[in-house]
Amino acid sequence: MKNLRLGKTLRELLCASCVVYVLGFPATTIADTVTFDFSPVGNSFLAFLPPDSPLIGREVISARIYLNVESFASSDAANFFTDISFPIDPFPGHENALAIFGGDLGWSGSGVFHFFEETTLFNGIFVSTRYGGETPGENFDGKLLEGSRIEFHIVPESGGVFLLAIGGVAVIGLRGWFRGDERGQFKS
Repeated sequence: MKNLRLGKTLRELLCASCVVYVLGFPATTIADTVTFDFSPVGNSFLAFLPPDSPLIGREVISARIYLNVESFASSDAANFFTDISFPIDPFPGHENALAIFGGDLGWSGSGVFHFFEETTLFNGIFVSTRYGGETPGENFDGKLLEGSRIEFHIVPESGGVFLLAIGGVAVIGLRGWFRGDERGQFKS
């Protein structure tokens, strides 16, 4: 009798683990994330998103902008400037470029400054094209700090939804097995 209770407890534990895994799984399939970095102070970059990139045709549904800047003692953060264009064909009323001025953010003097924004301004479709950015550093002495980036949240590929559906079917099937139903009974 003791072995039966232990077996039932193990089955219940396994079932609970499966349910927690499957219920937690949708959060990872809601959207994929693609990250673009700002150009370091005093630099620029130019890049190309090739036609065979897995990003081509993927839809941007939101973006998060994280900008952390240190303005050195001899400088004024109001003079900070950065811009970046993205390989996105924007939906009507949306943009595919970002320009940030320290003065427009209310930054002034030296120190560490932070900017965060979550937006749908860049919603559109990734396309094969050139893109780039610059952070010139004219009249500004400082640096970008770790964590500065733009994250695009894109619609997941249909395979993620398929895996979620398969996981749900598996849990339903396991539920019968754990209850000991004849239709879900494991037979050796």
